[in-house]
Amino acid sequence: MPLFQAPADIRSQPVTLTASTEAQTYALFALAIGLTVFGVFLGIAVAPALIRSGMHVPLLIAELAIVFTARWWISKTPLNYLLFAFFPLLSGITVTPYLLSVLAGYVNGGAILLNALVATGFMSAAAAVFGRRIAGNLLHFSGILFLGVIGLLIMGVLQIFFPLLRTGVFELFISGGGILIFAIFLAVDLQRVAAQSRVRANPIILALSLYLDIFNLFLYILRFMIALSGERR
Repeated sequence: MPLFQAPADIRSQPVTLTASTEAQTYALFALAIGLTVFGVFLGIAVAPALIRSGMHVPLLIAELAIVFTARWWISKTPLNYLLFAFFPLLSGITVTPYLLSVLAGYVNGGAILLNALVATGFMSAAAAVFGRRIAGNLLHFSGILFLGVIGLLIMGVLQIFFPLLRTGVFELFISGGGILIFAIFLAVDLQRVAAQSRVRANPIILALSLYLDIFNLFLYILRFMIALSGERR
């Protein structure tokens, strides 16, 4: 499953955010969410074939490539819109086997998925209020948060080779840290959008940042709930 965040230095040339730019950012974000849902439906149909063929691994690598090459394609129209649309669609497809494994592997898998979605919605709303109402500039925390994301990536790799890290207190600690990092990152990015001042960003990268924040927030909430209350079949 994708566990990554756009690097803090991935930015286009400076532009001035306006009300219309802010609206475009949220419209692109809504489009990304819709494409993810569509991707999940596609993923349900192709999940068995993906797992049998091992194609989910190249697709995950393709997702990472899109994110980490964003500095190159973000200002190239229409490539930027095509890749921005392709990324959430691909994310929806690649996350589907994991979601299906939750439903199949846990007695309360459906309830956990629903609760994770609801919790993500509430935490996103709270982050939006916090990011817009707080007087301080949260953008100063971007560097620290990015280091936190790197730490999560390292822990994710270690969990592959050390199964003990995928259980009990270790999983609660890692997933809890992921929730905290991406919730704060979401508040930071929402404040960046709301500022409507001259920043090194554009609507596509802003929408991509918001999407990655919420997508990863959902995944870590889901992992936390599974570790806390998952009942294996």
